[in-house]
Amino acid sequence: MSTFSAFRSAAVEVLHLNTRLSLFRSSLCPAAIPGTYPSLRAPQRSFHASHSHRAWVKNSQTSKPKESAEARKAREAKLKEIGLRDNDIPYYKVQVSSPQGLGPLRTLRDVLAEVEQLDSQDKKDPQDKGRKRYHAQLIANDPIPIVKIIDFKEQFKKQKVAREKAKDSAAQKIRKEVQLTWSSSEADVETKLEKMKEELEKGYKVDLVIMPKKGVRTPGLDDMKTRAQEITTNFSEISKEWKETDFAKGNAIIYLQGIATPSTQTKEAKETGDVPKKVLLKQQRKQKEEERVRKKREQEEALGGIFPDFNVSL
Repeated sequence: MSTFSAFRSAAVEVLHLNTRLSLFRSSLCPAAIPGTYPSLRAPQRSFHASHSHRAWVKNSQTSKPKESAEARKAREAKLKEIGLRDNDIPYYKVQVSSPQGLGPLRTLRDVLAEVEQLDSQDKKDPQDKGRKRYHAQLIANDPIPIVKIIDFKEQFKKQKVAREKAKDSAAQKIRKEVQLTWSSSEADVETKLEKMKEELEKGYKVDLVIMPKKGVRTPGLDDMKTRAQEITTNFSEISKEWKETDFAKGNAIIYLQGIATPSTQTKEAKETGDVPKKVLLKQQRKQKEEERVRKKREQEEALGGIFPDFNVSL
């Protein structure tokens, strides 16, 4: 029994000694531990799985070969071909694009013959001066040249409608202000409301501000509402209220939005049968000149009997 106790005591002593040695070594710096060289050790770095993924992606990407000058010139030349018409199209065979899809390969000569047939069936307008209505236009050339037969008269009408819509949309964003007083004279009210009408016909927003005048009695709220309603009703055909009228401290602010109407040029074109703008301007200049000469002659005749040497210059 005494032998076993002695053995156990020796074993416990050895285990305690090893534990104390390991704790002592861990408390020392790496340079103090024999066999270690801090200056030669690699720095400790954390590693993540995404590092290997990024490296794999980078290595798997193939570098694109640099485009030669000849290849670049050829590509730019093909891009410049887009939009060419009729005989300027530099291809022997093409495909025709239509609402039904792409047709089979055809010779350009056959396509141009179809265009000529369509153009011959169109009723010529004297104002066109021999201009063609239909054209074959190149819309793609890689890898197969594709053309489209375009009705340029119809395309022009669509573009005109789109421009009018854009113009109306821009006009609705413009905001004007007209000011009056409750005691404004009849002539002043007429002038200001006429100006307001012009702005509303253009599709603009107009804020009509009616305010009190110093030293003049301000009408009551009911009277102000009645007058504001009369103005709104008078302009109801060309405008609408986009915001309720504000009444505060003797002021009334009426918010009107002009209803977009066709422009003056569009109306004139419709009345004259779609006359080109250049012809319209020429006619207007001629009418103004005739009117000027007529007025000058009338004034000379009226003043000639009293002042024979009087010369009227306009």
